[in-house]
Amino acid sequence: MPEYRTYAGLDDRISKDGDVGFIGFNNRMRPDQLPPNLLADAQNLRTDRRGEAQVRKGLELIVSPLSAGGEALTLPFYLVADDTSVTATQTGGAVVLTNVTATNFPSTGTVNVSGVSGLTPVVNGDRAFTRNSSTQITIADQTYSGTASGTATVKFGILNDGAVNAIYGSCAFSDPNASASQYVIFASNSKGVAVNIATGATTDIAYPAGVTVSDTASMLQAFNKVFIFRDGKTALEWNGSFSGTPAFTKVASGAYTQPVQISSTVTTADGKMTVTASSAHNLSTGKEVIVEAKAGSNLIDGERYIVTVVDSTNFTIFVQHANESNTPNVIFQQQVSVGLGFSHMPAPSYAVYHQRRLVMPFKFSVDASTDSFTARGILDEVIASDILDTDTYDQIYAQYRFNAGEADFNVGLHSFSEDNLMVFNRNSIHLVTNTTSLQAASTRLLTNEVGCVARQSITQVGNQVIFLSDNGVYSTQFFDEYNLRGTETPLSEAINVTIQRINKAHWDKSVGVYFDNRYFLAVPLDSSTKNNAIIIYNFLNKQWESIDQVNDTDFHISNLFVVGEGAERGVYAVNDIGGVQKLDERVDGVDRVVTQIGGDSKSINVPGSLTTRQYTLGNLERKNWKQFEMHIESDTSAVSNFNISAETENPDANLALGELSDFVGSTLAEAEDVSIRGRIGNRRGYGIQFTINNTLGRPKIRAVEADGSISFRSTNKAE
Repeated sequence: MPEYRTYAGLDDRISKDGDVGFIGFNNRMRPDQLPPNLLADAQNLRTDRRGEAQVRKGLELIVSPLSAGGEALTLPFYLVADDTSVTATQTGGAVVLTNVTATNFPSTGTVNVSGVSGLTPVVNGDRAFTRNSSTQITIADQTYSGTASGTATVKFGILNDGAVNAIYGSCAFSDPNASASQYVIFASNSKGVAVNIATGATTDIAYPAGVTVSDTASMLQAFNKVFIFRDGKTALEWNGSFSGTPAFTKVASGAYTQPVQISSTVTTADGKMTVTASSAHNLSTGKEVIVEAKAGSNLIDGERYIVTVVDSTNFTIFVQHANESNTPNVIFQQQVSVGLGFSHMPAPSYAVYHQRRLVMPFKFSVDASTDSFTARGILDEVIASDILDTDTYDQIYAQYRFNAGEADFNVGLHSFSEDNLMVFNRNSIHLVTNTTSLQAASTRLLTNEVGCVARQSITQVGNQVIFLSDNGVYSTQFFDEYNLRGTETPLSEAINVTIQRINKAHWDKSVGVYFDNRYFLAVPLDSSTKNNAIIIYNFLNKQWESIDQVNDTDFHISNLFVVGEGAERGVYAVNDIGGVQKLDERVDGVDRVVTQIGGDSKSINVPGSLTTRQYTLGNLERKNWKQFEMHIESDTSAVSNFNISAETENPDANLALGELSDFVGSTLAEAEDVSIRGRIGNRRGYGIQFTINNTLGRPKIRAVEADGSISFRSTNKAE
């Protein structure tokens, strides 16, 4: 394209402005205020230290293990008949039920049948039906034989607890018996499901009889167990074993059996002492016992030992004393509460693992009756379990209250190094230290100027702890000698426009993780009630990198995990419809996701786009914009194409500049790089910025340049 090489005194010289590389985006400042290498907007992009802005890799659906298998709820609710009014007849392999007396019941649906005998297979249970008339229905879901007898009860409005209708909680899980195995565990309404990330294989984990999960739950792996915490209800635990029939059980609840003296007979061989108690000892592995009366034994009064449970009346300890055989009347004392006595787990909404203890909100007291809890009316108190014992909680020295009497409540907890437990309230942050010895533990206020709004947004990165607050994404940092201080400016200051788009009515659902030098924070933007976007901070570039979204309004994120080994290691997004999707996985630039339980996967092109800063040639004069140049490379995995537009300001104009294929004659082949130039048409404006919208593949944008000259020196206004 021709360009003047020499200029006369009255000529307008052509000047150039642009960026060679990009490191992130900033939407708080005006586009003409941005420094070089920053974008005004970045959607579904990745920038690295090479300065290339590339469309991100697509999400890969790892597995969608849940299938609804029928309607969970059939409406309307009618009791159609009683035990004496309905008769059943086997006709042509189908079962016909007559004398159905209700009116306006559905023409097809699910019905529950009971009281019928004599048929093979058994017809009793939930069955699909077709209505023949106002008094007769037919069941033909399978071929029946035999002669029906007995009277039948028929019910519509079947609440089928066995049908999976949602995922209420999830967590990452590492099998303690297989170091290379990594799982995601779901808590659905009717069962738990373990998904092997490497193989995609699934394993059902049953709930106790009569137990369903019907509201948001929190899950955690600790002590080689997986816990499901249900606010105000007995927590569930699974021992992590896949052998046999895996199943969750309820944690202990009800009245706590307080420590008692244990009368016993002891036998020692090679330093291992077997203790045979005269009655049930109620001990568990890791508990401490104290010798109170040795009664001729080689033990010494006051010695403390950690026990290993053998069964309900026997346990072992390891001693450094001479061997002995069958020494009776030795008395041990169990560990005694230093407060108001021990309690079982107080039905928390969540818990964290800290210094070999579980720490959790203390909102409920445990009643004497099993599975019964009473709200305490206190929302800013936490309690810690005994060491290595998830069933024992000391009700004085293991509980801590913060900002008592103030308008504040607990939101989250985070275990930091050096025995520091960070307590995040809604309006304040506190620190608990020295929790190894509960009596010596101390608390202090870190700040009451900022609090946390989303428990799962709390993430540690080096010596920083990052979380979502009223002010945006905020960080606290450990400085000299691990002195924790808060930063003055939110980390998200540069993307405050995006932060203001977060739906504050639902931002407590936000969830964050750290991986690959990036902080991923899933949030609900605009009117969404669920997390529909991920905002990403790049710690290498020290800039916000992208706003990621899937181009489908039905896709959302309920949790994020970093899980997997080797090539499977990465960030996984889980939603409440059971899909497990790995981020940044598909090199073809296509998102493969699931958007409903039992539904098929969808393949959706990644809608990558960027908007450059506004180029002004470094002055406030009005210019004639003449041409642009871009350096582009296609990824090795797919051909590329995108469209280009430009926006000028004062005077304002929107310009369609064409597609990449218009400049190169076709789509850009894999691994090809190209420099394109195009005319802008001498459009006037103080500044110009470019928008690139991806339509195919994962192109890399290396550099953008605009050429223009000062003109339009009139004193007339330009707008």
